[in-house]
Amino acid sequence: MLQLGSLSLLLLLLLAVVCHADVIQYQMCPDSVDVCSIDEVRVDPCPQAATNTPCRLRRRHPSRISFDFTPKFDAEHLVSSLGWAKSETEELPLLTLERDSCKNTHTYTIRWALKDEVSSKRCCFTIVIKVVR
Repeated sequence: MLQLGSLSLLLLLLLAVVCHADVIQYQMCPDSVDVCSIDEVRVDPCPQAATNTPCRLRRRHPSRISFDFTPKFDAEHLVSSLGWAKSETEELPLLTLERDSCKNTHTYTIRWALKDEVSSKRCCFTIVIKVVR
């Protein structure tokens, strides 16, 4: 019975986290417009969502990004990627973000993609964040 109570508490905490996250603006990647739909993107914390400005995420502090999507293609396995979208064709791993906190006050466009390696179709969107000290 203790396990059921623990599971119920965990589900309640997860629901509270999802309900607390701020819904933010996002842009679909051009190659994803016809192959999937993004219902909502959430960032926790992001009080800037109310004014449609980039989320200010503090370096070395926990943040959560979650989203709801519906692919319009079949896939057995999706591969996830998350990176800094320097341009439409160039993406760098997030590890390349400036390490010096005093210098790290730049705005970054983050691209998140879920791709079917067989068909090469992907569900992808970008968001803008600002990493601050």
